Amino acid sequence: MAGDFWIGRTPFNIALPFLAFFFLALSSCSSFSQPPGGYGEPHLMAQANGKKPEWIDQPGKYQEEHRDARYFSGLANREPDQEGGRTDSYANALQNIAQSVANTVDSRYMARRMTILGSDANGGSMRTRRRITNLVRQSAEARLSGVRVVHYWWRKYWIQQSPNTHSQTYYDFYVLVSLSDNQYERLLRHALSDAKNAASDPQTKRALDLLNAR
Repeated sequence: MAGDFWIGRTPFNIALPFLAFFFLALSSCSSFSQPPGGYGEPHLMAQANGKKPEWIDQPGKYQEEHRDARYFSGLANREPDQEGGRTDSYANALQNIAQSVANTVDSRYMARRMTILGSDANGGSMRTRRRITNLVRQSAEARLSGVRVVHYWWRKYWIQQSPNTHSQTYYDFYVLVSLSDNQYERLLRHALSDAKNAASDPQTKRALDLLNAR
């Protein structure tokens, strides 16, 4: 008929519903191939017994409720297996202990910087402060021993980063470790002493002498 548009042997107005159904089905198939939540999102497969522990999300509260020792946590993300997760999360916890020792010394330094630096409490302050915290952190890392593992917690999940790629399986590992107060204070003293021996400039040595004398 004049004025009609044909697709093959079928008039367009008859073929239109079939075309609409075809494209709807095609788009539905595409949406089904996408992971729930979209690409790049983690999808939980398994986790350690119990819900995520308080010491992971609220470490300060956990410490307040457990005053028998000093507690520190460590984290390892996107580990390919559990062995690597345990090793790396424990190493991260040790780094956090060393950083805590450095922060303790830094607080002492800031409280006594005028005594340590005299009239030079401006430019020298930041340089000396940075040297001290770096030396103490490195010394504490080298001295760490007797750290007790209290808990591990983990979750296993998969991620598909983009279309037409295979999903990858990972672990997130968390560890809670502890040191007694005596162990922590001993570590602090040794780290200060080692830092003083390693210091190369007189001002840093003098500052560490005063901090050691506390």
